Amino acid sequence: MIHLNELMEVKTQNPCPVCGEHLYYIFYEAKIAYEEEISIETYFCKNCLYKSNKLSSQVGKEPKKITVLIENREDLRIIIYRSANGKLLIPEFGAEISPGLESYGEITTVEAVLEKFLEKIDFIGKDEENPEIFFEVREKILKNLKGEVSPFSVIIEDPSGKSRINSSKAVESSLEN
Repeated sequence: MIHLNELMEVKTQNPCPVCGEHLYYIFYEAKIAYEEEISIETYFCKNCLYKSNKLSSQVGKEPKKITVLIENREDLRIIIYRSANGKLLIPEFGAEISPGLESYGEITTVEAVLEKFLEKIDFIGKDEENPEIFFEVREKILKNLKGEVSPFSVIIEDPSGKSRINSSKAVESSLEN
């Protein structure tokens, strides 16, 4: 077994999808904040510098749900870590960020999440059959971003149990399947 922080590099028979030269496989294990033990697998071409990475978590935790009530302007600064498996929900806005096949974890704030939702609404809201619903949600998000906070919940449902909300107001519970 490879010890943490030990690098392994092997020349493969796999051709590079860009230039056709042999790819090198690089494997590395490390400990990082939030995810703890991870493995990093990389296919790398020394000729054209093509690179493909895959990160995998080695430590599993109990599935959990984390909820925090956002009640004021200061709460918009709460830091959120959503693991690659975590789904983020704001039920009052009908908003959801679900993990995809190539999903990575992210560290963000409640404010940045609202800005991301606003950007998506502006992109898809114009062509929707019910633009008034999008307009209403857009206005709620804008008011909150301007500091006129109407209480709303941020919820993370994480089957890997690695997500966190950095606030004493956050409440963790078991994630029921």
